[in-house]
Amino acid sequence: REDSVLDPSMDLNGASRRALTISFVLALTKISGVEAPNVIDTPLGMMSGFVKSEVVKTASENSAQLILLLTHDEIKGCEEILDARSAEGLTLTNPAHYPKILKNDPGTKEVKVLSCDCRYLETCALCDRYENSTDAA
Repeated sequence: REDSVLDPSMDLNGASRRALTISFVLALTKISGVEAPNVIDTPLGMMSGFVKSEVVKTASENSAQLILLLTHDEIKGCEEILDARSAEGLTLTNPAHYPKILKNDPGTKEVKVLSCDCRYLETCALCDRYENSTDAA
């Protein structure tokens, strides 16, 4: 507006900067001509429903192979797009989250990531979590 210069680091909120960064990565991938997986960790934090779903839609349309590491909150509102566009899904669990976040003892205190085949609407004894801190015993 009025020929003012936009400084993304100062003039955009976190969600907009994240969307801009994803767009930049997708553009670089496309222009390079190299076909490789795009792995993006927690890209949807602090995004509203419309922006969040558009980012998932655009990223999935413009990636040869898209790997998103999403939290449960990031998934909310994007379920239909994820169902339509994802071939696989799994849940990664940090055993150190027991007993505050995880409902069941994962059987190890070792620092590592445990995985199960649960998708976002499913849980098992390994990945079942409390919704909030007041639910935890």
